[in-house]
Amino acid sequence: MSLTVLPSEILFQIAETISRSTPSDIECLGRTSRRLRGVAAPLIIEHRKLLSEYSKLRVNNAGAANTLFEISKRPWVAFYPQNLEVSANSKWRTLERPRNVRERAVIEDIATKRRMVTDNDLEELLLRTGLIPAQEIHVWMAAIGRGDEDYLFALLLACLPNLQRFVIRLDLNKMEQVKEMVRAIKRCWPQRQTLPNLRIVNVVEREGSSTSDLEMFPLFAAIPGIQKIHGSNLTGMYRECYRDGWLSYPGASASITHISLETCGMSVDGLETLMKSLRNLQSFRYVAHRAGWSLHNVSVLLKNARSTLHTLELSTGAGTARYIGPLKGFTALKHVTVDTDMLMQRGKIQRFVDLMPSSIETCTVAGNNLTRPLQDVFLADLFRPSFYYPHLRTIWAEDSWGKRNIGMDRLKFQKEFHKQTAWMMRYR
Repeated sequence: MSLTVLPSEILFQIAETISRSTPSDIECLGRTSRRLRGVAAPLIIEHRKLLSEYSKLRVNNAGAANTLFEISKRPWVAFYPQNLEVSANSKWRTLERPRNVRERAVIEDIATKRRMVTDNDLEELLLRTGLIPAQEIHVWMAAIGRGDEDYLFALLLACLPNLQRFVIRLDLNKMEQVKEMVRAIKRCWPQRQTLPNLRIVNVVEREGSSTSDLEMFPLFAAIPGIQKIHGSNLTGMYRECYRDGWLSYPGASASITHISLETCGMSVDGLETLMKSLRNLQSFRYVAHRAGWSLHNVSVLLKNARSTLHTLELSTGAGTARYIGPLKGFTALKHVTVDTDMLMQRGKIQRFVDLMPSSIETCTVAGNNLTRPLQDVFLADLFRPSFYYPHLRTIWAEDSWGKRNIGMDRLKFQKEFHKQTAWMMRYR
């Protein structure tokens, strides 16, 4: 029996059920025939409006409250957000005590939308997550009522099944409920796969802060399915976490392929704990750490990624540098950026041919310490036929005077030599 013989009312009910369960399929239904296109036209218009409004969310506590109230009224709205960015505010953590006319207007608008949602709808939303115990529902209801950003962000994170990218901007505060929600997500996996599509997480602290919540980063890194994770301006809020990093946490999810740490205070032991479970790491970036720890021997730190790592960027900023060790064991490494001090061992710079694997394509050495004599030592024997780098294109030196290609002449000679050698071997 064909769908087209059914009455329009029944066809509309079918289309409405599809748009409420899998909203992305309503467009496909409209393409099947002209009649179905006409019947589903109002639902398609609504779908496109919701897609443009909710696919990318950037909210504070007020925006999170509005989104949750909308999801309580129309549960299918939760299927639309794919990118979520939440921003904490240490000066206005709850929607109480407005300080100016604008904040008073925000509170009045939220109160109006809250009156349109019943308590039963909110309680059903909390229970639907499956991560909040029934005996704590009244605590969450009270926190939502006063607009507590910690509870609002945690609930919003648990209500979005199609979320792919999540950014949390901290502001000198500890988001305990968000961390507890992430722990619950990890604890209930795989029986309840919350956030099955989450692939990218950014944890960012406000610039210039001296302390932050260091626990947030490793907790998100442990969620199954994560592929890229970035941390910025993170240091510990108490001495044990600041010194030991992530020693009390399991390693990161095995699915992680990219890690970026910028201006962070992470201990060597914490990094080793993070890396121990990684098997498919492709990119590792660790720039300007603030804790004063020197970087570990890279070959030991990334020992599980020797056959997969292709991009490596290391910089201590104002911190203490340490010799990174040879990278020849990284057979897939293509792009390297390091400080000049990291190439030093006992005060003597190491040669390029002793450090880099044959798979390398680009190498950048940063810092003002690469003087001409050190540069000659670094590039020594690079022109010799026994050290052939078939994929190497450029060797850059970057300092206060700019960026220059220091390996151009030697690479040109090497490639020309091998070209002539191949010609002679062919016609010998």
